[in-house]
Amino acid sequence: MSLSRNFKLGLAAFLLVDLALVVVFVTLWQVRSERQEITQLRNLGVALYPEPMQLADFSLTDQRGEEFTASDFRGTWNLVFFGFTSCPDICPLTMAELKQFYAALAPDAQSQVRVIMVSVDPERDTPAAMADYVASYNGDFIGLTGNLAAITGLARQFFVAHSDPGQSTHGEHGSDSGDYLIEHSGHIGIVNPEGQFAGVMQPPIRDRDLSLAYQTLLQR
Repeated sequence: MSLSRNFKLGLAAFLLVDLALVVVFVTLWQVRSERQEITQLRNLGVALYPEPMQLADFSLTDQRGEEFTASDFRGTWNLVFFGFTSCPDICPLTMAELKQFYAALAPDAQSQVRVIMVSVDPERDTPAAMADYVASYNGDFIGLTGNLAAITGLARQFFVAHSDPGQSTHGEHGSDSGDYLIEHSGHIGIVNPEGQFAGVMQPPIRDRDLSLAYQTLLQR
């Protein structure tokens, strides 16, 4: 039996409307799912920027004495923390949580994220000192140091504030002993696999929250 022209047109219109409804429902589901992810991340202390920020280039030195630039962020997720090896409190606490978070990951998940500590105390934190420090937490961790101006410039890009080592609070033995503290922000910067500054995780940093946040990021 042949179909009339009007019937064919009506069927085509019905299919187009049906397709449009499917697109609308899929879009609404995606929006709802994205909102749920954003809410979940916020509950974990993570704030993602609507538009990730392109980082200006920089040049620092890793714990092996090799240059590390903005392009080296590309290819994996990066958790970037600013601190110093002589820090008595927030740094070892944060690094311990990062250690537990990283150790709990499956090998394939570990390959998709790097933990990077940037020193705000380059006078004392040589590449060798950074090597010993980050290795005490995990051999895969990266430690960066270098020129103070370059470090400060990168810190500003991550909205990290820190005191000048030359004007920092000194211990009872005075500045000549090198016994001083540096005040600095405690959040973790999140850099996506495209090398863009994608968001921050506010302290207190906990390994369980890091794990949940990371799994959510991998699903995006």
